[in-house]
Amino acid sequence: GGGQWQNKSMPERWTVSYGALTFNIKPMNFKHTGLFPEQAANWDFARQQIRNAGRPVSVLNLFAYTGGATLAARAAGADVTHVDSVKPVVSWAGENMTLSGLSGVRWIVEDALRFVRREVRRGRRYRGILLDPPAYGRGANGEKWVLEDNLCEMLECCAQLLEPEDSFLVLNLYSMGLSSTLARTAVHQAFGAPAGEQWGELCFEDRAGKQLPLGTYYRMMR
Repeated sequence: GGGQWQNKSMPERWTVSYGALTFNIKPMNFKHTGLFPEQAANWDFARQQIRNAGRPVSVLNLFAYTGGATLAARAAGADVTHVDSVKPVVSWAGENMTLSGLSGVRWIVEDALRFVRREVRRGRRYRGILLDPPAYGRGANGEKWVLEDNLCEMLECCAQLLEPEDSFLVLNLYSMGLSSTLARTAVHQAFGAPAGEQWGELCFEDRAGKQLPLGTYYRMMR
């Protein structure tokens, strides 16, 4: 419902880097800053899969926000399609691409589920799919996304888009206390049992060694 930042000395915007990637950061009134650093573990996973492929890799990044995973995949050499329903956020991702010295990303401003339905009809295939769906959201034309209602259809569409061999999937679940075991079960229902998989919690560790859980992940390799 909105809010405000209490640190009055905070700049209006600044940049941070992760390896060769650079991102614009700015505090927003719904607690975001434009980057979720815990996702770096998933970026590293995607980069490793792309670099180890030994062939051209096309990656679809859905609910792609300001492009952390998009830029990590692009920097590793993939052809990336970046899909998000919020035009200013996609523009922000474009700024991050320029800051990172990259180019060539395919930008799509559209509801993610609507986009994958159309890609299925077109017979498109990708070697990597990255999914970071919210609990609730609105598409570019007012489409309603509800995670509990739409996730299974989204995964079924992605199962038709992902190459059957030498491919990978990353799914994040931040919402409603959903577990990584649930994510694994949902992916298995849509894709079948994979050749390799990883699942667990994304965490930050503070200076005292305490871990702060920030969401769950599931990663699949074919």
